[in-house]
Amino acid sequence: MRRSEIRVGTRALLVACLALFLIAAAARQNSVLAADVPGERAFLVLDDGADVTEVTDSVERIGGRVLHVFPPSALIVDLPTNAAPPAGVQTVHRRAMNHSSLVSLSDDGRRAAELWNQLLADASSPSVLMGAEHLQAELVGDALVPPAPSQSLLSAQAEADAGDPTPDPTQTSEYMIGRVAVGIVLPESDGSVESSSENWTDEERGLVLSEITAALDWWAELEPRANLTFVYDDGTASPVGTGYEPIRHPYRDQSLWIGDVMEKKGYTGLSYFDQVRQYNHDLRETYDTDWAFTLFVIDSSEDGDNRFADGAFAYAYLGGPFAVLTSGSNGYGAHNLDAVAAHEIGHLFLALDQYHSAHQACDRRSGYLGVENQNSRYGDCASDEPSLMRGQVWPFRSNSLDQYARGQIGWRDSDGDGIFDPVDTAITLTSADYVTSATRSNVFTFTGEIRDEPYPSPLRTSVSINTIETIEYRVADGDWIDAEPGDQAFDSYAEDFSFTTRPLPTGDLDVELRVVDSAGNVLTQTLATVASVDPLDEVLETTLTRIGPQAMGQGATDVVYSGHGRSADSTFVAMVYYRIDDGEWKVVSAADGAFDEPEEDFTLAFSPGELSPGDHRIEVYAEDGDGNADTSPARDMLYVSATKKRLFLPLITLSP
Repeated sequence: MRRSEIRVGTRALLVACLALFLIAAAARQNSVLAADVPGERAFLVLDDGADVTEVTDSVERIGGRVLHVFPPSALIVDLPTNAAPPAGVQTVHRRAMNHSSLVSLSDDGRRAAELWNQLLADASSPSVLMGAEHLQAELVGDALVPPAPSQSLLSAQAEADAGDPTPDPTQTSEYMIGRVAVGIVLPESDGSVESSSENWTDEERGLVLSEITAALDWWAELEPRANLTFVYDDGTASPVGTGYEPIRHPYRDQSLWIGDVMEKKGYTGLSYFDQVRQYNHDLRETYDTDWAFTLFVIDSSEDGDNRFADGAFAYAYLGGPFAVLTSGSNGYGAHNLDAVAAHEIGHLFLALDQYHSAHQACDRRSGYLGVENQNSRYGDCASDEPSLMRGQVWPFRSNSLDQYARGQIGWRDSDGDGIFDPVDTAITLTSADYVTSATRSNVFTFTGEIRDEPYPSPLRTSVSINTIETIEYRVADGDWIDAEPGDQAFDSYAEDFSFTTRPLPTGDLDVELRVVDSAGNVLTQTLATVASVDPLDEVLETTLTRIGPQAMGQGATDVVYSGHGRSADSTFVAMVYYRIDDGEWKVVSAADGAFDEPEEDFTLAFSPGELSPGDHRIEVYAEDGDGNADTSPARDMLYVSATKKRLFLPLITLSP
């Protein structure tokens, strides 16, 4: 990019702009990274050998949220106040760690802890503002279109299941939702091809990591519904050698040093773009994330203007696979690298530029959802709001992002159900069947397949990061019961399932299925209506007959039922139970004083005054001497009317 011509207006305009920066800086102090916000942000040091994924799942189960993961040693999370540390967590810190705590950590853990301390310090100190002469400096030409993947990468893609909606190696940042792997690469000139003029210091590398983390934290905190978690492949710990000094070249020479660096990281035989694409995909596989991108940060501390030879200082490719930043970022400065990085990360997820000199028309569409650029300053657009995608620092400090940029990165909820459109997918039952048990006519085994269909994109290949999480069934409005996965776990966009019902009562019974995916989408569907015949009904039967009116008041005398239990000749009726509504089952007395015959009569009496007004369900079942229970209880519905209250007025007699 080239520095745009600075057009500074009147003194009043300068004062107004400075005021906006000061207001934005104050707003930034409300970040949850502040050190004295109990019950929110926390730094977790993990035990040696702890499974990061298991710890992450544990944090979420107790109501927390994982924002930053630094494998294998630490997490930055939002944790409920007074929550017990999850398994695998060594210590929990809500404030800066002291020196004695730092020295006990591993190298990886100490770097993450130093980052934590730096973030807290940045959040509690005034923001670094650019000088007045840079208030209108623009990131000119920083959104670039990546070349198409090479045939070798496309061939690997073609080998995948044609119907699989999971993002492939060429689709690494389609929408900003879910888990994201972030590769940070710091090239270090080694003098083998040309002389070296820049050398990363420990302080510079630490600052780069904290600025990038702050940029990503900005996105995570801006929209919690996106459920963003960033997992870092932290290259600031070990810069990668290259024979070139990148800052002395125009950005168009990036193939020299990117190709060199990626080969040293083990990626050979591909174009330099596909080297980065493959690296991103490997990060996604390694850290089990939905997306991945790479940030190359170029040391410019000894360079006079912190720009490449052609004036560029920050740029990104729309939809990935990478962005490039100079450490000093033109006049923005190293301490405003977070604002510049956040802007470029927006491009990686397909948000367009909105400043005038980018020449992005209002009706240009971008992103997975194909949203127009109606907040652009280039033309008479529908919106004119402060926004990060207009560049500069103060929209970042004031947490400003317009609705059109939000839509381009996938943050749109068309139906208002709390689930963003790209993950508001359709769960479908693609097949289902059942068989009756060969030995029990009231036991059924169901099998089927569920598929999560992607939300259709108008501009790009439709993809989905959703997975099936639970599949349950119930019979006749009973309790929901877990179905069994076909492959030991529900963790894919398509899942086979099976379940076998318990012995069911006699009757035509509805069997329902309920499916929930990782985004919270729910499918509830009737699988079948099964005709169940309980074999016990041939040998064990209970009847119930009410004696009295169909409805009665609370003040009526006892309602009386007569009943009959019948068992097979080989055994006898051993017990009869009843309950009202869903209350406790209680014992009924035999009419002749004992249950000991194949057929037994009984009576049941209770006062309707014990019941509230309205309908009540009465159920009775018999149990035989072999321990079999009648699975088809006899039922009756009893209506109790409210008793009308009488008003008694005293008789008052007046003496003449």
